[in-house]
This record gives sequence, C-alpha cells and structure tokens, in this order.
Amino acid sequence: MLHLNLQPRLFISMIYPLLALLMFSLMYIGYSDYKYIKTNTYQQAENNLDIANEYLDQHLNAVNNQLFLLGETYKYNYNLTDFLFSAQHILNNEDKYLEIGLLTAENEYYATNYVYNADADDNRSRPWFNEDMDYETPFISSLYKSEQTQKWTVAFVCLLKLNNGQNARLILELDILGLYDKLSLLKTLMNGYVYAVDSKTGQIVMHPNPSRISTQSISLPENELERVVSDAESNKKLNNGLTTKNVINYTYKGQTKFSIYQADNQLGWILLSNSNNADMKYKVLNIGVVSFVLLALIGVLSMIYFISSRVHNKGQVLSASTRLEDIYLALSQMASELTHFDNMFLIIYNPYNQQFEEPLHNLSLNAEEVYLEIKQDKVEVLKIQDPLIPDILPHQTCTRIPLYNKGELIGVLYLTNSNLKSTQFMNIFRNYAQSALINMLLTQKIRSEDAMTQLTNKVYLRQQMGCQIRCKTADSYLAMIDIDDFKLINDSFGHLFGDRVIIKTADMLKHYFNHRAVTSRYGGEEFAVLFYASDELQAHQKLEAFRCGIETTAVKSDLKQCNLTVSIGFSALRDSIDKTIYDADRALYLAKNNNKNKVYQSVETT
Repeated sequence: MLHLNLQPRLFISMIYPLLALLMFSLMYIGYSDYKYIKTNTYQQAENNLDIANEYLDQHLNAVNNQLFLLGETYKYNYNLTDFLFSAQHILNNEDKYLEIGLLTAENEYYATNYVYNADADDNRSRPWFNEDMDYETPFISSLYKSEQTQKWTVAFVCLLKLNNGQNARLILELDILGLYDKLSLLKTLMNGYVYAVDSKTGQIVMHPNPSRISTQSISLPENELERVVSDAESNKKLNNGLTTKNVINYTYKGQTKFSIYQADNQLGWILLSNSNNADMKYKVLNIGVVSFVLLALIGVLSMIYFISSRVHNKGQVLSASTRLEDIYLALSQMASELTHFDNMFLIIYNPYNQQFEEPLHNLSLNAEEVYLEIKQDKVEVLKIQDPLIPDILPHQTCTRIPLYNKGELIGVLYLTNSNLKSTQFMNIFRNYAQSALINMLLTQKIRSEDAMTQLTNKVYLRQQMGCQIRCKTADSYLAMIDIDDFKLINDSFGHLFGDRVIIKTADMLKHYFNHRAVTSRYGGEEFAVLFYASDELQAHQKLEAFRCGIETTAVKSDLKQCNLTVSIGFSALRDSIDKTIYDADRALYLAKNNNKNKVYQSVETT
C-alpha cells in the first residue's frame, strides 16, 4: 500500500508561492480592468467632444444667420429705429444673447436696451473692436465681461459694407454661462466634464465652476498652449483638413487628471473633455475590494475577475453606441452576463409627447403612472403587483433598474423572471446604461429639434411615422401645412417679420394639437402634423379648426400687421412613409390651386 508522507514543511513551502500567485493574479486583474476602463473612458470623452462641437457649431451658425438678417435689415433703409426694434425682438426671444449693437461709420454705438455711446475712442477700445476685419469672415472676440450685464461673454462681429463705401459693425454678445448649460450635462465617469480654453490667451472660457472662467488653464499652461496649437495645425495638414484628438496629463490640487482635447473649431477655442484618474482607479478598486476579501477563495476570485472584465468589455461597447437599437442590443448582452432573464424592456421618456415609450415593443405608458411606480432611486428585485407592461406577470420576479439624469427619471429597465442575487455588478451596469442613455437623448434632441420654433424636424417626424406604420396604429393622419403667400410676406414686411409669422404658426400648432400629436417644421414655411382622429371627419374638423384659428389671427410688429391663411392637405397613414407624404402633399397642392386657405383630403388610389 502506498503511503504519502505529507509533512508541514511541504505546506509551509507552498505558502509564499501561493501568495505570490494570488498577488500576481490580483495585479493582473487590476491592470486588465484599468485598461478596459481607461479605453472606455477615453472613448466616452471623445464622444462628448464630438457632441459639444456639433452643439457649438449649431449655435455659431444661428448667430451668423441672425447677424446676416440684421445686416440686411439695416442696409435696406439705414433706419436705426427698425434695426434696434428687430435686434430687441431677437434679444427678448433668445436667453443666450446678452446684447446686440451697431457701430456706425461715424463710430457711434447703438445697442439693445437703450444703450448709446457717442465716444468714438471708447467704442474703438472695446474688446470686440478689430481694425483688421474683412467682409467675409466674422470676428470672434476673446472672453470679457459685458459692460451692461456684467456677465461673461464673447462677441461675434460682422463687418457691413455700406452703399457710400463706408462700413459699419454688427455686434452680438453671447452669454457664456447660458451656452454652457447644455454642455454641463456631458459627463465622463463620475466627475469628468467638458470645458473650453481660448487658444490665443490660455484663459478658461467654459467651465462647470463659474469662478474658474477667465483664469489661466492648469491643463494648458502658457508653455504648452503654443505647442498644442502648432501640433493641431500640423496634424490638420497631414490629415487632409481633419483635426485629431490628443491627450494631455496634468495635476490639479494634488489630483492627477487627463484631458482629451481638440484644438481646432470655428470659435478659436480648444475644447477639452477631462476625467480624474482617481475615478478610473476607484472603479478598479470598487471591484478589487471584493477580490482582496476573498484572497483564499481562488475560484471566487477568478469568477469575480471574469465577471468584471466581461462587464467592462460590454460597457465599452455600450458607451460607444449612439443608436437606440445598438444600445438595446448592448444592454441585453451586458445584462445577460450578470443574470438570467426572459425578456428585457427599456422604457424611455419622450419629452415631445410627455410619455414613456418602449419603441422596440411598441409600448407607450402614461408618465404619471410610471412616476407612481418608481419611488426609489435604486436597483430592485421584486414582484410588481400591478405591472404597467402587459408582458410582465405579477407572479414573476423582476429586476427593475431606474435610470436618472440630474434627479429626473429618463428611463426604466425591466428584466423579467430574473434570478439576480446581488446588485453590486448591476449598479455598474446601471452607470453605463445611464451614461449611454443621457448621451443618446442629448444627441437626439440636438438632431431632432428645429432651433427656431422648438418643433420637431422632418427626421423625427419620419421616425414617428415609421414607428406607427410598423405598429399598424389605427386612426393616424398626416397633414401637410403651407403658409399662403409667404414669399410675398417676406418681400413686403422683411425676413425678420417672416420669422415672426413662422414662430406664430408653430405656436398655433402647439395650441391646437395636444402632446400626443407630432408637430414638425418640415422646411421653410411648410409644417407637418401627425395626429390621431377617430375618423376622417374628425380629422378634417381638427384641421379646419386650426385653419380658422390661423385665419382669425393677426401677426403684429411695430406698425406692421399681417393676416395669415394656410393651405392644408391631409391623408390617413398609408403602408409607407413616402406614400403617406406623397398623398398629403398632393392634397396640399389641390388646396393651393383652389384659391388656397382650404383643407383638402387625399383619396387613396389603387
């Protein structure tokens, strides 16, 4: 018989190698997690920069359009009263503008809110004055405090060439804090944010802490600023005009940070998206603490490593997703790594119709009912007695994950028949889900809304039409609406008055159609509304009521007054988007060709 002579020294000799193996395993786990998180964080920061650049470009284009229209208004008859009235109207309706002014050829300064300065030397010493301007390129000033409001601003200046050969300057001051309000929603990890630095002065232009504005950037000190700008120009030439994103590391108040930056945009700013390296280490340690507690349990340790690496790997895919279908797929794959479940439902709040929607399962839920169900801001495993979603059964155990943005519920994730035992990793999953959903909703808002009227645009309209066609939604109608003789209104009263007409029509649409309808600016003076009616007669009555409301409404501005009419064509929702639009357009043309100011219905042809 074989006898094993196991002596204590054998076990003692194994202690140090075993501890070394455990420590090496823990170090490898931590390093792998850190790499996953770092890659994901960098990608998230780059995505935030892309969104911020698109957001700023939209506002810059809007400012340029306003300056162009004001310039045309002034050059029409050189009437300062008309100019100041138009400028004041724009200022009153846009909270991101602080002051709009005109520096005449005689260097006299006239501005909104009854500002006037005849001191030519003082006017020419203003931060927004640039002697070397040309007529083609607007000048964007450095950061300064507005003289009238004492708020931080940058000025957009346009040089006007007058008929007598002289020139004048149009000035529009932009509220920096107001402009940054939406960008403050872009987060990287827990404490990362987007900010901006003036490439010429090194001053901070945008920052979540208002006291940091106008101070010198720590991340881009003077000795680095020139190199960054120079490198950006070189990279742009090498990449055929495309700018690249780069990384800088720095220390602020004892904390090691990094910033992804892009050093070229129309404003002359360097946009940066940063995060604290401690946040990445915190994520690693948050998982690593569990590993250290279970040092003796190699099997459990391996399981934790496997789960954490898989979660962060899927989280990286999730953070890079911007389409709802991709986010849904990534969430489903990520959740399946953590728990077994039968079905997944993701309801998302739609601010346009004030309802929660589950687009992939064609569900729409009342917002008040959702708020009554979700009473706690935490992941819960429970049986829902009266579920809002029909496919969730009361006897089934369900994992419910509320998703928030700055204290407001923006979505809820349900995993049905789930056997989740611990919510630790599900909270990590929730953080990724919230971040991805916030970025997707902000991107959708920027891409789906008309800036002038705050109505949705045609892209959003077509999406909703496609959704209703797929759901075979009954009693849906599409109306195409055109303002009659809009070109004559523009020619007679001016483009700024024409803008008032468009905004008034949009306001009337919101008034006559409730939040269930999709009201859109289709383009120019043309609008569209996707709405519900019990039958064709009721659809015609709703549109006729709107037409009469427009007909009895006058648009007034100073001494100008204009009565409006609209022509409307509508069609029941067909089996395709293009056919529905074609039929509604055809009815609209009939209304236009029959003395206008009418509502015509399209008849489906075989």
